[in-house]
Amino acid sequence: MAACPSGRGSLAEEQAAAADRAAAAAPGRARRTGPSRIWAARGALGLLGALPWCIPLARSRLPLGELGAALDLAFAPMCHRMPGRSIALEGVMMPLCSRCAGIFAGVAAGAAIARPRLERAAWRPILIAAGALMAIDAATQDLGLHPVWHPTRLATGVVFGYAAAAAFLAQLARRPG
Repeated sequence: MAACPSGRGSLAEEQAAAADRAAAAAPGRARRTGPSRIWAARGALGLLGALPWCIPLARSRLPLGELGAALDLAFAPMCHRMPGRSIALEGVMMPLCSRCAGIFAGVAAGAAIARPRLERAAWRPILIAAGALMAIDAATQDLGLHPVWHPTRLATGVVFGYAAAAAFLAQLARRPG
């Protein structure tokens, strides 16, 4: 291994670092976002997606009192929270309806898996289709064509949430860091 003239490492390491600096400084060349930024976003999305599922479980097992109520109320602006459209975990109502809970679960799954890694243009029709599927389920339910059925509400929410998280992470990976 050849020593670097600066004495700080190998010649190959010095040349690689110089190439990285040159690539970063070159106009019109975007660097990909660093892995630590991607992992931080994946972790944040995973925690956010799991939170509405963890709150009722924690409230059923721990004496959270006002903290539990405050965590539950944090989701109030996001969802109608109608009891007939919400599910209970261990006897405690979720802070979101089943469709919104599905979206959050899909975000957590999308953050954990983040596949396939498609270009932004490829995600658009997927997101539109997932949103349309969710809207069709909501409309047919509201028109009385089928009753509230939690499996379809959860499934359409999961599909949309997964696509949204995976598309966001794919876009974040392509942004200059």
